Amino acid sequence: MTGGEIVVYTGILPVTQSEAGLATVLGHEIAHATSRHGTQRIFQQNALQIALSGVRGSIADLEDGARRQVLGSLGAGAQYGVLLSLSRQHELEADQIGLKYMARAGYDPREAIAFWKRMMETKNGQQPPELMSTHPADATRINQLENLMARPRWRSIR
Repeated sequence: MTGGEIVVYTGILPVTQSEAGLATVLGHEIAHATSRHGTQRIFQQNALQIALSGVRGSIADLEDGARRQVLGSLGAGAQYGVLLSLSRQHELEADQIGLKYMARAGYDPREAIAFWKRMMETKNGQQPPELMSTHPADATRINQLENLMARPRWRSIR
């Protein structure tokens, strides 16, 4: 949360299945807090609102329909091209940093891959298209984590 608090809903506990699974979730959430992702998201949303306000002022003399069309297109572009993309980047960054936290706490970071596989199974293939989501697809997360752990530099961190 923006104040740095960490919240874990009990509904995730059946998916965690173990302390290491819970360490995956906590490491990820702590990474969001220490990276200040909530604050960054608020700043990004405010910056986009200021930019859109500037556009509104500059197209004020357009006909109503044309103005709505321009603003609608810009709003959709900002949402799908900027805000959601940045949110997914924050999620992937939190996954990566979370691995380091769980490893430093003595947990096997490979459990993160097992956790995301279990998470994917709970969804039965029911995920929105990644482009329209605040979170990366579970397969994207798993792929990133597998690639990260295969790097020689990562092996020395564990």
